[in-house]
Amino acid sequence: MMDSIQSFDALPHNLRECFLDMGSFLKDQKIIASTIIDLWSELHDKENIIYMNYLQELASHNLLKLLPLGKNKYEDGFFNEFLVKQDNILREFAIHQWEKESLSILERKRLNLDIQDNKFPNWCLNLEHPVTLNVSLLSISTDDSFTSCWVEMHCPNAEVLVLNLSSSTYALPNFIATMKKLKVVMIINHGFELTKLTNLSCLSLLPNLRRIRFEKVSITLHDIPKLQLKCLEKLSLWLCHFNDAPNELEDLEVDVTETLQSLQEIEIDYCYNLVELPHWVSQVVSLKKLSITNCNKLCRLLEGIGNLRNLEMLRVISCSNLFELPKTSERLSNLRLLDVSGCFQLKTLPLEIGKLQKLKKVSMRDCYRCELPDSVKNLEDLEVRCDEGTVFLWERFKQKMKNLIIIEEETEHNLNLLQLF
Repeated sequence: MMDSIQSFDALPHNLRECFLDMGSFLKDQKIIASTIIDLWSELHDKENIIYMNYLQELASHNLLKLLPLGKNKYEDGFFNEFLVKQDNILREFAIHQWEKESLSILERKRLNLDIQDNKFPNWCLNLEHPVTLNVSLLSISTDDSFTSCWVEMHCPNAEVLVLNLSSSTYALPNFIATMKKLKVVMIINHGFELTKLTNLSCLSLLPNLRRIRFEKVSITLHDIPKLQLKCLEKLSLWLCHFNDAPNELEDLEVDVTETLQSLQEIEIDYCYNLVELPHWVSQVVSLKKLSITNCNKLCRLLEGIGNLRNLEMLRVISCSNLFELPKTSERLSNLRLLDVSGCFQLKTLPLEIGKLQKLKKVSMRDCYRCELPDSVKNLEDLEVRCDEGTVFLWERFKQKMKNLIIIEEETEHNLNLLQLF
């Protein structure tokens, strides 16, 4: 462990800063790599792929552990199949470095606010005026007894807010609405039961909010467009439960092209009660990436998905109840990547998939029931990733397709997945 701590001093400044940011997560927490990358990308303003390299470099210095959860390569910008773990001693070391930066809690760049048994630290109990913090990264942790009775605080420079919670019901603090520079909100439930979130409306007053991540919470998807998140670029949902009634999915009273005009990426992972996407998703014409993974009750995609004219990446991975892709998928003229791996009930690809002239990558491991329409022969310069059960589907088109590359990969089960839960 001492060797790891000594190696910290040898790191370049940018890597040291990124390592210190990880102190905002709880001890012994298992973190999906994209969670950390989202945080870093807004605090330090570099490309996501650079931060994946940072994780690998920190791992090489034994400052964290990076565990692969699957076979997907991260060159396509999908980082959900990597798990990050940090030793508690290293976390405490990172927090100690925070304290060395400034003796005054109110002036620190990073700050953890730990609330146990509804008791706030003495430094934030100023009855005359709300305490003002200079933080860029604020992490708040509460236990399962927390009643959501907040003290008022003022954080005018905060860019990232990480909420680590354990209670069954959790009201977001009203002071979030005053954090006008806030770019990232991560709400992570560590309890055994789902957390019902309330007071989400405070997020609608944040003019610079770009990324939201919900983990293990109960929410209503229908409410997302109503929050007027005009700068939101990425929405991530992991192990969430959705409360939408069927009629709510259709009756939307807001113009999604206005309220979610900047949304480019949606990630939905391990959300077991997702049967179909809310209708508003098909109206987010700015969307470039849509990833739905490990949602076993998903039985279909929206017919309106063809409206997503800017969509470049569509991942529907390990959704075992999905039988088909909508016919309108053939209108996704900017689609570059299609991944349907693990959808073993999928019967066929869209009939006119050959119209997608920008499609350059298809991944369909564990799709042994899927048939290929004749139109695939019109696709050029295509790279296909498949396994022994699906490689023969593409081999018969090899003579008809220009520059077809078939990469056969073995299917194997990774026990690192068990560490997610």
